[in-house]
Amino acid sequence: MSYYIHHVPGRLRIKTACLRRAECQSRLGGILAALPGVDSHSHNGKIGSVLIHYDNAQVSADDILYHLYKAGCLDSPMSASPAVSATSGLVKQAGALFGNALFGTLLRKSVETSVLSLARGFR
Repeated sequence: MSYYIHHVPGRLRIKTACLRRAECQSRLGGILAALPGVDSHSHNGKIGSVLIHYDNAQVSADDILYHLYKAGCLDSPMSASPAVSATSGLVKQAGALFGNALFGTLLRKSVETSVLSLARGFR
């Protein structure tokens, strides 16, 4: 299954066949109401889409997507179609963030190791 995501800060639109299922339609309102910062949402069960307006200072689009995925209202990100425009953008952003975090950690560890080696040399 694939899905479509369009995101600008404060506004998230998701369209997927999962959102047409009765169990998702019954849980969707409760899931979104429980998230701090979600101001409003409108759901169209016939086409399987939801539009969510939120305060990005309180909750991120990734948090919203995670909670919907955890509740079974979204497919696994690995099953998303490569033709999906915004999803591939989110994947690229996530990959870039992970890469930067990994690089930062490796750099920090190598600096710590170098400083410790240098400190041992002065003893």
